[in-house]
Amino acid sequence: MKKIFILSCLMLMCCANCVYAQGMVYDPTEYKVEENTNITNSVKLPSKDEIQTNINASTRLAQEAVSAQSDNFNNALFELDNAQVNIRNELLDYKAKYQEIDTQYQLIKEQRRILAEQIKEVENRIKAIEKSKNNIRKTMI
Repeated sequence: MKKIFILSCLMLMCCANCVYAQGMVYDPTEYKVEENTNITNSVKLPSKDEIQTNINASTRLAQEAVSAQSDNFNNALFELDNAQVNIRNELLDYKAKYQEIDTQYQLIKEQRRILAEQIKEVENRIKAIEKSKNNIRKTMI
């Protein structure tokens, strides 16, 4: 709390120092202007033709900037359209590959099912032969 109070007092003193300086930096003591001196302005004002020329030039520059900006936007839109077409083509390629792999998967899945049935059928035959062998052995004894 003390640190905050001290820092705020220092900041206030720095700001107050600038405020109470009363422009001493801006009013040097070596240079004094007499109050009776007449200062005349020798500034030349532009004519109406010069003003109109400047207005026309600034309007032309603004129109060129707008047309350049619209050309940039049109080029950007064209590039985005091309990118979109490329991405759609890539999507079609991926879908075709997916369909091909899916077809292969379905085919392999069907072959696996058929082989599983054949294996069960052969195992059942083996079990039946084993049972008949056991029955024959029992009858022989």
